Amino acid sequence: MDKEKKGTEVTPPVIPTEGKEIAPSEDAEAKVAALEAEKATILEREANYKAAYLKEKAKNREPDLDETDEEKFRRIAREEMAEANISKIDTEKEVLLKKLAKENKELKLAQLNRTDIPASTTTHTEGQGVKDTIISPEQMASFKAMGKDDKWIANYKKNLLKNR
Repeated sequence: MDKEKKGTEVTPPVIPTEGKEIAPSEDAEAKVAALEAEKATILEREANYKAAYLKEKAKNREPDLDETDEEKFRRIAREEMAEANISKIDTEKEVLLKKLAKENKELKLAQLNRTDIPASTTTHTEGQGVKDTIISPEQMASFKAMGKDDKWIANYKKNLLKNR
């Protein structure tokens, strides 16, 4: 290699993804965004390198200034490493998305299995009201017959619920 060509060669640093561990406290969206950002930087770096390589090659159109075997091997190795990093990022993202889909499915199932779901989730106010199941209609009639007021009945219900 002559000194002119050595000074114009662009060699971007390779960032390994193995050393980058995301803290478990971050949510999954942040992990996916980080993987996408890393992939974008690798793709951008490779595009910049390719553009610089083609520009340098266009300057030196003379047949004796073609790239040497060593330069060719370096270029191929750099491209292969970038492709390997991108495929690794895609694999990590795919595993993470599968894990999220499984957790989402489990949460939906848990939501369906909850027992304290209200009978109606609509805000429609017309129609029948919710019947009181704590005190039967016969008990309510007997309380009214004894002369108990609504405040006393509400307090009685509250004590029943607390002492169950």
